[in-house]
Parts: sequence; C-alpha cells; structure tokens
Amino acid sequence: MNPQSALQQQFPLSPKKFWKKMFSQIVGMTVLGIIFGALISGVYLAATSNNFDLGIFVGVAIVIFLLWLCVTLIPYSLYVNAYIRRYYYAGEENFVTIKKGVFAPAEIHVQYQKIQDVYVDQDIIDRIMGLYDVHIASATVGSAIEAHIDGVEKAAAEGLKEFFLNKIQGKSWNSSSQPASANQSVAVNQSGSVSSGHITASFSEDISSATYPIGSRWIVAQALKYIFTSFIYTVVILIWIGAPGKNSDVSLLSAIGYGSAGQVFLIGVIIFAFIYGAHYIYIFLWKRNYDFKFMPEYIFLRTGIIAKSEKHVPYNTLQDVTVSQGVIERMFGLSSVRIENAASGQMVVGRNGRPIFNGIMIPGQTSANAQKITEALKNVILSKPSRSGSGLN
Repeated sequence: MNPQSALQQQFPLSPKKFWKKMFSQIVGMTVLGIIFGALISGVYLAATSNNFDLGIFVGVAIVIFLLWLCVTLIPYSLYVNAYIRRYYYAGEENFVTIKKGVFAPAEIHVQYQKIQDVYVDQDIIDRIMGLYDVHIASATVGSAIEAHIDGVEKAAAEGLKEFFLNKIQGKSWNSSSQPASANQSVAVNQSGSVSSGHITASFSEDISSATYPIGSRWIVAQALKYIFTSFIYTVVILIWIGAPGKNSDVSLLSAIGYGSAGQVFLIGVIIFAFIYGAHYIYIFLWKRNYDFKFMPEYIFLRTGIIAKSEKHVPYNTLQDVTVSQGVIERMFGLSSVRIENAASGQMVVGRNGRPIFNGIMIPGQTSANAQKITEALKNVILSKPSRSGSGLN
C-alpha cells in the first residue's frame, strides 16, 4: 500500500469509489450468472428426468447463480479494495505523480508546465453517486489515458482543479484559497498581461455564453443535418425487420401482419419520426446545457446532458484559433470558433469508443461575433510568454 501524499490527504478518494467499481461488475456478472444458472439447470434436468419440473429448474438455477456470484464477485471485491489502497497521487514541486494498478501498475509523471488543460467530468453512474473525475492533459497520448484522478467528491474535485490550475500558472498553492467560479466577473480592458510565466487576460466586455449565445438558427441547422442521418437509420431498420430471417422465409413485419407496401411505409414514417425527434430533443438539451466563459486566467467550458464535463484551458497553453463554416452553417450565416492547444491534437477516445475533439468549440455564432471572439483570443495568444521545452512558442 502506498502512503498517502499531502495532496491525497487533503483531497482524498471517496469511499463511494469502491461501490462504483463494484456496481458495473455486479450488473455484468448478474446477467451472466442468470444465463449460466439457467443453462446448467436445463442440462441437469435433461440428464436426470424426462419431465420438466419448474420448481427444480428454478432451485438449481438459483443455487448456480449464487455460487457464480460468490466465485466472481468476492475475488473482484478484494481486487478493487487493493486497487484503491494502492491508488496514489501527489503534487510535487515540479511534477504531478499518479500511480494506479494492482497486477500491472502504471505510474505517470507530468510536469506542470507541460499541462495543457484541466477538466472535470462525470458519467451517468458518477452523477447518481455524486462522484467526479479530474483529468489533466499534456501534449502526449499517455497523459490523456493515465493522467486522471477518478472517484472524488465535489469539494475534492474543485480543490484538485484549482491546485492544478495554480501550478500551471506558476502560482503557489494556498489550501485555504477558494476554487474559481464560472460566475466571476471579467475585467474591463482588452489586453493580455504577462506575469510570472502565465497570462492574466482581461477583455473589453464579458465573453461568455450569456453574451455570445448559440443562436436559435443553429438548432434549425443541426436539425437539417440530422434529416439524412435519420433517413439512413430508418432504411437500415426497415431492411432488418423486412428481410426474411436466417431460418425462415417470413420477415418480422410479415409475421406480425404488416407486409403490405402501405403498412411498411407507415412503419417507416413512425421510425423516422422517432429517431429524428430523439435527435432534435438531444440538440435542444445540449444547447441548453452548453456554457462557456472567458475567465481572467483560463477559458471555462461546461457541456453534457446526463454525463457532464467541465474543462479549464489556461490562456498560456493556447495554440490556434480557427473560424469554420460548414455548408449548412453558411446557408444560415453561422460560424464556429475552434480553440486548440497542444493537447487538442491528441486522438482521445470517449466512453463510447469514438474519437472526440479535445479542444474548445464555440458553435452557432454569427460571423461578426465569431470574429470578435477570435480577435480577442489572438491578442491573448500574441502576449503568450515562451514556455521553453514545452513545444509551445
């Protein structure tokens, strides 16, 4: 067991982390245990009796199921307990160190001046249990995979976030300092002032989702994009339920009495409406939950509907600002502002296995607003101090 560092003692893992890791295993093992118990019970009855007895079948299945859970979950609970006891993270003078793992332990050391951004996120189980994951990203793929502290409660997540942001900006950490809030006011002059190796930016106006909101036209533009996608999904589903099965000459539609062309068309319309409606609701909720703000020392971004994510990108890590328009965006006079640092060039894979953009995107802006945001950021980037050895200019 690793002795806890001062940082770990101040911002510890939550005891609920054990139950989070157990939850997913319990669900998976329960499903497999039910299937396994039913199969063994069926084999037992087939070998010992010519008559099916429901009571014997259920009894044997329950016994097998309970044995299965004992054999799988007890060892796994011991593994999780050992994993948590060995979990270690420390804020050293120049590096953050994170160690985790039991049989194949991994250890990563990330220099504070190489950290590109800090973000906090929650998956569905995290939101239910009140847990948070704190991620730090440098310009390496390894940091995106290993450099995160998962399973802390809100106060610890805010404290860790503030600790890393202060270290990135070259500040000393004061344990009594309050975590930064996304509701802080922004100073009045547009400039980028350099102090102690970090940037404190101030702007002539508040730049946030309140003053630069995603326009309602963006929802319409996104809805148009989803028409084609919804149509493709509908066709695939109709082919699947309208084609004969592998061992049958009758399709699923014919089997339930919906084989005529008119009936198939009606079902297709219903499927399309359901898929398209779900997409539209998702777009609306995503826009409603989207929030960004240019803070004095970093850009704050919050996204997500069920699984939430918060990102904090210090100005001294910014690399590029891009204004882009797709074909549909041009039709509606909209632009997106894409803000990247070195960590944005990584191939980061989300929980669904798909690659995700690791920078900051501000969509749904008029061309004039997009240019205002870009010009403000260009002034900040031009004032950025050199960070020798970090790959940044």
